[in-house]
Amino acid sequence: MYGIQAGESRQRSMHLLEKMDLVEKAHKLARTLSGGMQRRLNLAMALVHDPEIVILDEPEAGLDPQSRVKVREYIKSLAHIKTIILTTHNMDEAERLADRVAIIDHGELLVLDTPGALKRGVGEGDVLEITLIDKNVPALAALDDMKDRARVTMTGEILQVRALDIVNLLPLILERLNEAGIQPGEVRLRENSLEDVFIRMTGRRLRE
Repeated sequence: MYGIQAGESRQRSMHLLEKMDLVEKAHKLARTLSGGMQRRLNLAMALVHDPEIVILDEPEAGLDPQSRVKVREYIKSLAHIKTIILTTHNMDEAERLADRVAIIDHGELLVLDTPGALKRGVGEGDVLEITLIDKNVPALAALDDMKDRARVTMTGEILQVRALDIVNLLPLILERLNEAGIQPGEVRLRENSLEDVFIRMTGRRLRE
């Protein structure tokens, strides 16, 4: 299909089958392979002619954890010598693989930047999420005096606080909630993520 000489084609094919851990299946029909193996075979087929630009659509979809790591590491190794354009709805995948991320919504390019710059755009520092026992309590009002140091939002029963020094603010936040008679449930501390960026830019409405 690509006009590659037979010898080079065999050499390239075996190299890619080895990289995708498919050498043992080299003489099997593709339709007899598992779904994860077929996904790895798809990647090998896209690379057999050694293209300068590689376009991949959800390359980690349908893979088990071990295959996902193998495919991810190989894509990262290719990124040093080729241009790779990858589409995904998995923000964790984008954050692990991409040097630059473009967020597109309804056909419109909303932003294009490095993952670090995009995450800083929704507020540097970690994110504190507190699940409240009663979602109808005035939690935002209880933390009103912290607006100059943190960004406080409420989604359903989850109170979310973003700040540079969120760890040091945690005792004060819990004290304010206690003074207001608000009972916290689960408390989680996590880093800012690309998913935060995506949700902030595109909203929470479900996509078709």
